[in-house]
Amino acid sequence: MPTRIDARPRCNALLIPALIALLACDSRYAALPLVLLVGLITNIPFAVLIKLGQDYLPTRPGTAAGVTLGLAVSAGGLFMPLLGLVADNHGPQGTFVVLATIPLLAIAASTLLREPAQPPIAAH
Repeated sequence: MPTRIDARPRCNALLIPALIALLACDSRYAALPLVLLVGLITNIPFAVLIKLGQDYLPTRPGTAAGVTLGLAVSAGGLFMPLLGLVADNHGPQGTFVVLATIPLLAIAASTLLREPAQPPIAAH
């Protein structure tokens, strides 16, 4: 399993050019593989996120996995009305511009995370 420093920024860094290519694409048929690529890159790091949550709560891995995945899905759902407003006012391309900036914010936020505390080794 990749580490937080190794995997998250790389996945987000790959998402930026994929979203920019999707934004620049003029053909709806050429956009389909780009949509597939964006979807894959977006969903690949879920396992890494869950593992990171479990590293922060080592005594409660189930809770950590539930909270991590639950927050990711809930935050995405809460953000959709804002993307709808952007789409109404600036069209689909405006929405993709907003989506292309989110990975940059995620990379910046990931640099603020501290290393999780190592659980004590149990004596047998």
